[in-house]
Amino acid sequence: MSNIFLQVEPTLWGACFWYWLWTGLAFLLGCLICRLLSGGGDKHDDYEEVKADRDRYHAAATKWETDYQSIKYQLEESQKAEADLRAALQRCESDKHMLQVQVDQASTDDGSTALGVAGGLAAGSLTSDESAGGGSVYAGLFNNDNFQIIEGVGPKVNQVLIDAGYKTWDDLAKADADDLRKHLDAAGKRFALCDPTSWPHQASLAAAGDWDELIRYQRFTDAGRETTGDFETPSKFEKLATKKLGFSSVKPEDLKVIEGVGPKIEGLLKEGGINNWSELANTSVERIQEILDAAGPRYKLANPRTWPQQAALAAAGNWSALKALQDDLQGGV
Repeated sequence: MSNIFLQVEPTLWGACFWYWLWTGLAFLLGCLICRLLSGGGDKHDDYEEVKADRDRYHAAATKWETDYQSIKYQLEESQKAEADLRAALQRCESDKHMLQVQVDQASTDDGSTALGVAGGLAAGSLTSDESAGGGSVYAGLFNNDNFQIIEGVGPKVNQVLIDAGYKTWDDLAKADADDLRKHLDAAGKRFALCDPTSWPHQASLAAAGDWDELIRYQRFTDAGRETTGDFETPSKFEKLATKKLGFSSVKPEDLKVIEGVGPKIEGLLKEGGINNWSELANTSVERIQEILDAAGPRYKLANPRTWPQQAALAAAGNWSALKALQDDLQGGV
C-alpha cells in the first residue's frame, strides 16, 4: 500500500504545479489585455489633442502669411515712393552742382556771363541744355530715320517700318498703332510680341527734340509697353545717346564715366566704400583726396575737385550738362 502512495504522490504534485502555472499565466494575460484596452482611450485623447494643435498652428501660419503679404505690399509701395523722392533729390543735386560750376567759372573769368547763366538757372528761366551753349547736346546725334531710338524697336523692326513707308520720326508720330500692328503681323510671326502702342508718342517726342521727356517716358516702359518704372533703369535712347557722346556706360557702378577717373582710381574709390555715382556725389572732395593720398605718390596728380559734381549729374541722368562740363575739363580739373 505504501508503495502505491509513493508512486501516486509525485504525479499529484506535478499536476498541481502545472495547474497553478497555467492559472498564473492566464491571470497575467488577462491583466495585460485589460491594460491594453484601458490605454486605448488615452491614445484617442492624445490624437485629438495633437489634431487640435495642428489646426491651431495652421491658423497661426495662415495669419502670418496674410500679415507677410500685407507688409510686403507696404514695403513695395514705400520703395516706389523712395525711388520718386530719390529721383527728385538727384535732380535738385544736379541743379545745385550746375550752379556751383557756374559760380566757380565766374570766380576765374570776368563773371558777367557765368553769373548771368547761373542766375537764369536759379530763376528757372534757363534749362541746363541752354546753359550748356544753346540747344540740347542730344540734338543731331541721330538721323530722323533712325527708329531704333524708340523703345521696343530693334534693327529688324526698324526695317519693317521703313518698308511700310515710314521714313522719319514725323511719319511714325502720325501713325496709328493698329496700322503698325498690321504691318508687323504681315512681316511674320517673329514680330508677334512687339507692342507698337507707344511708338507714335515716342516718335513725336523725338521729332520735337524733347529728349528729356523721351528719356523720362522710356524709363517707364518695358520694350515699349507702358508700365510702372522706378526711374533707375536707363532708357534705350539714353543708352544709345551716352555711347555716342563718348561715355563708357550708363551703369551707376561705372565710375570711369567721371572725367579724371580711370580703372585704377575706380578700384581705389570702391575699396574706400564709394561704389556708384550717388555715393561719389555725396562724398566730400577731402575724403576722396584722403583715399588718393593713402594709395601712394603715383596718384598725387589726380585732382578730384569736380568729381562729386560730375557724379551728381551722372546720377541724375543729366548727360547734356555732364558733357558740357567735361568739355571744359582737363583730366577732371
